[in-house]
Amino acid sequence: MKISLAGSALLALFAAALALPAAVAAEDSPNVSIGTLFIEGAFTRPTAPGAKDVAGYLSIINEGSVPDRLVSVDSDISDKSELHETKTVNGTEQTNVLQNGIEIPAGATVNLAPGGDHVIFLNIHHPVKAGDIIHATLGFENAGQIDIGFHVEPSLDKATPKDQ
Repeated sequence: MKISLAGSALLALFAAALALPAAVAAEDSPNVSIGTLFIEGAFTRPTAPGAKDVAGYLSIINEGSVPDRLVSVDSDISDKSELHETKTVNGTEQTNVLQNGIEIPAGATVNLAPGGDHVIFLNIHHPVKAGDIIHATLGFENAGQIDIGFHVEPSLDKATPKDQ
């Protein structure tokens, strides 16, 4: 079978167009991997009326033999994002910025979850509702950067994180 130059250019253009939706959809995924790190289940909850911040949660699995560290998060919904920890001290919940990020030990899973370590998207540009996706980039000390989608899931119970 003989393909003309114009025909092969058209074929290449068609193949590129088919690959494009997969690349765009990758930033929507709540499950991504980079190197030996697997990031799963990125989600947040809908914001309450007037809320200025929203917390994000996910799990990071390090299947490698060396530790890594989550050091940054950037998003399309806020100008600033931080890594926070929530802990109870003398019966009172306190939230603190994790200036040095969150260590991901070799061979371990770290869960960012309500009531513990989490991402906080500060001064959000607009409220989020169930079904929305917050596009974010996670920055790791060793592995580099990866795009991920935090899916806004309806709350299954009445309890909501204090940061929201």
